[in-house]
Amino acid sequence: MKVLAAIVIAAGMTWGCGSGHVPAAESPGGPSSAAEGMDSPAGSSSLAAYAFECDDEQPFVLSRVAGKPDEMELVRGDRRQRLTHVRTGSGAQYVADGVSVWTKGGEAMLEVAGRVTTCRENRRRSILEDARARGVQFRASGNEPGWVWELLADRMIFVGAYGADRVTTSRVDAPSASTQSGTVYLGVAESRRMTVRVLPGPCVDTMSGDLIASNVQVELDGKTYRGCGEALR
Repeated sequence: MKVLAAIVIAAGMTWGCGSGHVPAAESPGGPSSAAEGMDSPAGSSSLAAYAFECDDEQPFVLSRVAGKPDEMELVRGDRRQRLTHVRTGSGAQYVADGVSVWTKGGEAMLEVAGRVTTCRENRRRSILEDARARGVQFRASGNEPGWVWELLADRMIFVGAYGADRVTTSRVDAPSASTQSGTVYLGVAESRRMTVRVLPGPCVDTMSGDLIASNVQVELDGKTYRGCGEALR
């Protein structure tokens, strides 16, 4: 506790020393793989939301607020709270009504009513929370080569070859597509045709070893990509 208190005091000394607001691209961490670079609409490492796990086992999500670069929304359980950026010499700090979040890299300190907890970003959950914030209903990915598929209300997006190949199509749910054996989605963009099959899992991520809800097969231009995915809505 003494060590933690010293860290808090040292951080507090820097919080009032900087100037200017946090750049819109500042983020707790970069993408964990080249394929995940598509999670930002601009293709940068900046996401719309970040998920953290804390030492007190109380996770939280920090989300950007559209049109308000100096604000973030803090979500803890079923509670949502708007925080405002304050000057800091290092990292980024947001505060409101006795609550403070300070982040730098993949680390964070959450202070609530004088109690400080150290936290670390869960990059996989950040990727999913970012997709959810962008309206993605289902997200899948695979490895070697890295690819990502996202299903939205009106379109589908596939990014392959570690971000080098990007295809956006309208969304068409295949007739009688939803069965016990899975769901099929079709998409056509100019001369490119995409068929996606979402099959019951569990599916093992070949990179992390995590168990994910569904198996996903993406057929594009005669090539098949296999990976794992899960519903976000």
